[in-house]
Amino acid sequence: MTTEKGACLVNSARKSSSSALIAALAMVFAAGCTQQPERVDSAPPAPTGKQALPARTVYDPPAKFDTQAGVLMPWEAASGLLSVSGTWLGGGKIPVALHKDKAYVATPDRLLAFSTTAGSLTATITPTADALSVLSRDDRNNAAPPVVTPGANPLVLAPFFVQQPGVGTQAATNFIELTATDASSDKVDWRLPLTLPSWTKDGSPRTVSVVGASEKVAIVTVSTGESSLFSAASTYGIDLTAHRVLWTKDRFEATAVTGNIVAGEMESTDETYESASGYDLLTGTARWRGEDRLNLDVKPAGAHLLLVQARDKSDSRVRIQQFLDPATGTVKHEAPENIAGARCDHDGQNTVVCSWDQGSLHNVWAFNDRTASLLWQLPDETANRIAPRVTAVWNGRIYGETNNGPLALDSRTGADLPTRPGVAPFLVNGYTGLALSPEDDLTAYPAAG
Repeated sequence: MTTEKGACLVNSARKSSSSALIAALAMVFAAGCTQQPERVDSAPPAPTGKQALPARTVYDPPAKFDTQAGVLMPWEAASGLLSVSGTWLGGGKIPVALHKDKAYVATPDRLLAFSTTAGSLTATITPTADALSVLSRDDRNNAAPPVVTPGANPLVLAPFFVQQPGVGTQAATNFIELTATDASSDKVDWRLPLTLPSWTKDGSPRTVSVVGASEKVAIVTVSTGESSLFSAASTYGIDLTAHRVLWTKDRFEATAVTGNIVAGEMESTDETYESASGYDLLTGTARWRGEDRLNLDVKPAGAHLLLVQARDKSDSRVRIQQFLDPATGTVKHEAPENIAGARCDHDGQNTVVCSWDQGSLHNVWAFNDRTASLLWQLPDETANRIAPRVTAVWNGRIYGETNNGPLALDSRTGADLPTRPGVAPFLVNGYTGLALSPEDDLTAYPAAG
């Protein structure tokens, strides 16, 4: 049965052959034939009339947050991602992107634009075709974070797995719908259908994410996900000006966009090994390819480094942990032995901060973002200093907590900063920090100093 929001697409594609269906859908998107989504009851509606909202002061970076003025985030932002004790279960990734005083929350079937000033939704964006998965309350939100493009006219990019219902003898078709929302108006600027790779099967576990973007090109990757016994991935380069696919690459899972390079993990033709690889962002042309490895994991570590962790293919007992130059693939520095499993974040200045947590044990390292030389690390027994649980890194500051409460460190020196932030934010910008309230609810706290 055709749904109302899919009727526009069905009518336009009714006479299309199976091979031409995606092309017909692209023409429909270009013509602007979309159904206006209904508001989802996820948060109070935005204020009406000309009621003025208070001006927000920007702090770069915030030293503290106003713990008395937090606003509750939409339930979708943390659905199924918090344990009973308030431990974050999302693997360090919150399905949220911050832009000025807005928080954009992604789910498998919608994108929410939320004002952290008003504490209400400003828009709900849904795909024009039927989402293959719909998030209900208490479901785990496995959506990847949306990506806000750089530049003067930023777009909020979010992909959805969708299905165009069958019509007559035309079978139903699954595809990816990439939405680009204008960050200034919260209105959809354009949509682009992406044909799923041939290895995908109906019902097989899949993940889709926008890995990163420049002002001109975005990178979208679809994969089977870590829970699948069958491993596969494909990557698309998207022209953000012409709204078209520039290139596709099967067996390649992009994990980082740095400068004019997209880097990630390339599977060997016999599906036995993987190699760290770099491709031209605009053309998809191979720039470099590393050695074949086992259990490869390529992570972004700022604009000038990749953290590569793997096992030697000749002897799986040998662990490989290196910082690579994303432009050339050359090894910049060997990483510490116990850094396996760490998450690395660039501080927005000249330092890469990597952190590792296992229960009550925590480790933090800081590296020069060009040479990968170690600047400092915690814990430091000689100085009687313990390591915090790092929650966020932004513009020269590390946010986290110990048993002594929330704290902030100077990312370059590792020194404790005198002003206590009040909360330990998971995401932060000059306007807002997203952190847990005393009741373990995800809350947006305004920067206050």
